[in-house]
Amino acid sequence: MARPSLPPLPDPFPRAFRELLPALLATRGRFDAGRVERLRARRAVLSQSGTFVGHRRYVRGDDLRRLDWAAYARTGELFTKQLQEDDRRAVTVALDLSASLCCGTPPRRTAAMRLAAVIAGLALARLDGVSIVAPGASNSLVRFAGVAQLPQLLEHLRGLPIASPPPEAAVASMLAGDAVGRVHWISDFARPAGFRRPLLGLRRRGARVTGWLPTVAEDEAPPAGGYLRVVDPETFEDLRIPVDAPFHRELVRQLTLLARQQDHLFAEAGSALLRWPAPRDDAPRLRDHLPIVAALAR
Repeated sequence: MARPSLPPLPDPFPRAFRELLPALLATRGRFDAGRVERLRARRAVLSQSGTFVGHRRYVRGDDLRRLDWAAYARTGELFTKQLQEDDRRAVTVALDLSASLCCGTPPRRTAAMRLAAVIAGLALARLDGVSIVAPGASNSLVRFAGVAQLPQLLEHLRGLPIASPPPEAAVASMLAGDAVGRVHWISDFARPAGFRRPLLGLRRRGARVTGWLPTVAEDEAPPAGGYLRVVDPETFEDLRIPVDAPFHRELVRQLTLLARQQDHLFAEAGSALLRWPAPRDDAPRLRDHLPIVAALAR
């Protein structure tokens, strides 16, 4: 017996979205890369070489290889050699590739990919580099630098597979690539308990994490009748469950409980959780995406 497939996924970046993206990247505002990122993650994307332009006082997290020991001998204070590349900054976008994101109308994964494209695109346009962390892909960490690499970024996001490694895998990829600092984590956070240790671990390392949850219509208005199709992403067992009034009430209760658990998870980790209502049609509009830009500028 053939196993049922997951729902087909539309192209996350149709022509209308690709034409919209430059207008989004041209909007005013700043992109907050975070203090810790400026101290750590900049050296993950950039080379260790550059033109010497001066000194600044050492702060925890600076590359020890750039300490000026001659200046320390003269002053008794630690100074870091500042190279031209020091002014560049980078962020990390962590993407959940779980099959659960294939659900929703439109599929939540489509919204997640567009959200990643906007956040990463703004990083390329206003900073210098972005690291895409996607556990389960053949290369779980890929770096891009400069807005000229925007087309390559979109192609990389488009080609990411469906995979369900644990959240710890994302943190492992960040640490292996020294890509901690300012982190934007995009997921449905369907199992909040699995994210607790990774988020707390990133906090202990000084990373500043923002969780992004693209919401779909079913999050607020689950079906009140008919049949609900459920496909187990591991066994691919296909079930069609009749939705009556008691089942609908339980769906609403469980969704409310899940939202509370997600909010508690991020509050405990000292991080922000932002919910972005994904547009319900496939005609991307500038006004639907401006809240992302505004949130990044806070």
